[in-house]
Amino acid sequence: MSKLLGSKVVLEQLKVINSLGKTNRWSLQPLATNNGSSYLTAKYQLKTFKTTWKFLNEVAKTADELRHHPTIETTYNKIDIKLTTHDEENHVTELDLELAKAIEEIYTTKFDKSAS
Repeated sequence: MSKLLGSKVVLEQLKVINSLGKTNRWSLQPLATNNGSSYLTAKYQLKTFKTTWKFLNEVAKTADELRHHPTIETTYNKIDIKLTTHDEENHVTELDLELAKAIEEIYTTKFDKSAS
């Protein structure tokens, strides 16, 4: 099991993750419940449909390696990613932050042409 994290710790870690791409792409959002559950979310936009799926294949490979799978919605070149730990009643854990960081690194190092 991955360690549950308080919102202060999560927000501090999101600053680090967001600094990788020089954006504030990743954020913490509450779920519509009364138990304090939440999720991480990010939006990406790539140039083409083909590039979008190359990115998503990289994300899928990494998620599978970590055995932690995001919720992904995509339309043409736009991607919405949500991360939460369902086994921990939809709270954010270290595993969510690890995958968010890995996804941001994939984007920044392989797909963000403005970073070059």
